[in-house]
Amino acid sequence: MRISTTAILAPLLCAATVAAAPAWKAELTSPAKGKHPELAPTALDFRLSWKGMIQSGVLRMEFAPPDAAKAGAYIIRSSAVSRGLAAKLYPYQSQFWSELDRQSLRPRFFHATESDSEEESTTTVRHFAQRVESREITVNHQTRHRKTSDETFRFAPVFDIFSAMLHVRSQRLAAGDRIALVIHPFDNPYLLRVHCHGSGIHNGRKAIRLSVGMQKIDRTTLQLRPYKKLKRDATLWISDDADRVPIEFRAAVFIGDVRATLVRRQ
Repeated sequence: MRISTTAILAPLLCAATVAAAPAWKAELTSPAKGKHPELAPTALDFRLSWKGMIQSGVLRMEFAPPDAAKAGAYIIRSSAVSRGLAAKLYPYQSQFWSELDRQSLRPRFFHATESDSEEESTTTVRHFAQRVESREITVNHQTRHRKTSDETFRFAPVFDIFSAMLHVRSQRLAAGDRIALVIHPFDNPYLLRVHCHGSGIHNGRKAIRLSVGMQKIDRTTLQLRPYKKLKRDATLWISDDADRVPIEFRAAVFIGDVRATLVRRQ
């Protein structure tokens, strides 16, 4: 009986070991923030467009806004809304709020409210030492049907979308540098891969060009899955200066070539 039980349990134990240490874990880079100076309180306004020609909306991102100070926390908030033809085809608006640890710039809490023509969703993500917990509440505009989904992802370290942005910004970013992080932007975990292509001129400014790729992570098996909404790696240009703020982001997604272009900084 002992031999039989061992024969049965051994493959299961091996599978559990594989799940606990996926091959991609070896790709992960240090979660420690780099030496580049911290971004001063800043508000950035972006124009959203299709191929840079048809305006589709506006996006505002605020880093450490003075009117949202919280002890021990670095606050980031953003808002977006579709405009023009895009608003008729795909009405959308969002409000995001992120709280990071002031010293490490690692995430503590993320809250998002999004609304389109069909539903409104509220996502709350809480980061703990060894896990991430998320809750998504979706309400249908017509039926008022309410759906709640709770998920737990047991892995560390994990970044949110804004902490990942500030982490990448803080690194050396020399040509050829690669950064790999686990992120949990909403209710799903992803493997984020960033490749630095060096410095050049973009939109009349000296900029660092980065390519950004994502794959979904199965929260149970930790296996990687394709992220079908992103057809290929996106491209991000950030200013090559002390500020290192985003200048332009381009991505080929399921609705086409979308771009976010910086139009104003305060």
